[in-house]
Amino acid sequence: MARALRFRFSRDEKLKYIAHLDVLRLFERALKRSELPVSYTQGFNPRQKIVFGLPIAVGLTSSAEYADIEFDEDLAPDTFILRLNQHLPDGIEVLDAVPLLKKGKIMSQITSAKYEIAVSMPRSMDQDEINGIVTDFLDNEDITVMKKTKKGPRPVNIRPLIYSLSAQKPDNDIYILDAFLSAGAENNLRPDLLMKAFGQKTGLGFVVESMHRKAMFASTFNEWKDPFEVAND
Repeated sequence: MARALRFRFSRDEKLKYIAHLDVLRLFERALKRSELPVSYTQGFNPRQKIVFGLPIAVGLTSSAEYADIEFDEDLAPDTFILRLNQHLPDGIEVLDAVPLLKKGKIMSQITSAKYEIAVSMPRSMDQDEINGIVTDFLDNEDITVMKKTKKGPRPVNIRPLIYSLSAQKPDNDIYILDAFLSAGAENNLRPDLLMKAFGQKTGLGFVVESMHRKAMFASTFNEWKDPFEVAND
């Protein structure tokens, strides 16, 4: 039982094209219908006390979305999950939740994320060739692309924001890239920008078939931790 929870939810193909503002509204409506004792802010325009960790870009699916929520009375995580899922539409599901004793940290705690990116190549390549292409890409000390910032588009070297990148060739024409990238309020690298840079550097005319966020992490004492692990640090 707790007055605040940190929860993880998924978002699949059915809702991958809705923007973050629409996700906020979706949760707001579902929470009202669930009649859960959600806390509200004070003032002329009270809002539910729910904060999302790192909004996902339009077009991506995810099994690792996190948010913090506050209540007016103690609530068990299992009760929250059950009641909220009854009112969420197909495409979004709360997967688990943990008590949150310290509030207001989720946005600043997230510092990295893992993605699975499926691409179709213009020609067939074996595992050694695709491995060599990825290695050559990562060997560049400067991978500069135009990145949107609060002050407008500007050139940014994204190489320091790529922690790891690997490729796998399953038994079909789709290649899977596993990317571990810097994320969060500062130094955020979106997977679509990574793929734009990958295409520019390699000259490959690939098509991105899907992008999926597999995990998000916080960094504590040079160690990557799940957001649940740092919920009360």
